[in-house]
Amino acid sequence: MDDFRIDPPLVVKDTPKPRRLTSLAEARDFVSAAMHVGRPPPWRDIYHRLHAVRSEDEAIETIGALRELLELEDLLVPPKLPLESRHQSED
Repeated sequence: MDDFRIDPPLVVKDTPKPRRLTSLAEARDFVSAAMHVGRPPPWRDIYHRLHAVRSEDEAIETIGALRELLELEDLLVPPKLPLESRHQSED
């Protein structure tokens, strides 16, 4: 399951630049690194869930939970939205 793709990728605030998490393995590595810094219990739960994934359904649920946690902690970089096209009607 390590190669399970995250679509759309999670773009996380990180230094020196934002980090793109595109697979379950990358998400696991990111959370593992975050655990070394010290994180509250919800992070430990995600850490254990990422290491216990055995099916596609579990992967989808765990990535969703990680996305929610990152949003709550204001660690997600918002997606870039395309600029609205301006329609000017000339009479």
